[in-house]
Amino acid sequence: MHQGVIIADKTGHDGRVILREVRGEDFATLAEMRRDREMQSLLLTVPEATDDAAVRGWIERRCAEAGGGFRVIADAATDAAVGYAQVSQVHRRNRVGYGGIALARSARGRGFGRASLWLLVDYAGRELGLTKMLSEIRADNEAALKMNYAVGFRPVGLIDQHFRDVDATYDVVLLQRHLNGDGS
Repeated sequence: MHQGVIIADKTGHDGRVILREVRGEDFATLAEMRRDREMQSLLLTVPEATDDAAVRGWIERRCAEAGGGFRVIADAATDAAVGYAQVSQVHRRNRVGYGGIALARSARGRGFGRASLWLLVDYAGRELGLTKMLSEIRADNEAALKMNYAVGFRPVGLIDQHFRDVDATYDVVLLQRHLNGDGS
């Protein structure tokens, strides 16, 4: 059994991936993802710096965020990092937070995304005690929208011209998913 693993018996989770705490050997994968400008734009962020120190600082901030969670998505067969999952901007009184996943390019198309999102929903409900998870997704990110809909997220609005990248402005879909204390 891996330390920090979240196990879920949910439709779509077939044991291909686990969520675990960040370890030193995950740095290369996380840094590669953080330095991928196109990926970061899809995640609604434009990092100011992506040198090793900046990436380490980003990982430390994500891991230390009060009330939230930052976990590595790992291939269950190898324990190798293939992405990350996070819950941030948690409002403790309302038990609501923003969540999402990101997969390394090499991990896409293998069913890891949906399985990881099911695990994140479970983690947010069971471990963080949230009753609702929100997600903001670029309106042109059809793959992410489809995956979130499959895991029970529903659109609650469109935020016009909400995210400004280096060279474009994008609309963003606001999604929500109600959670039960049992992770469903």
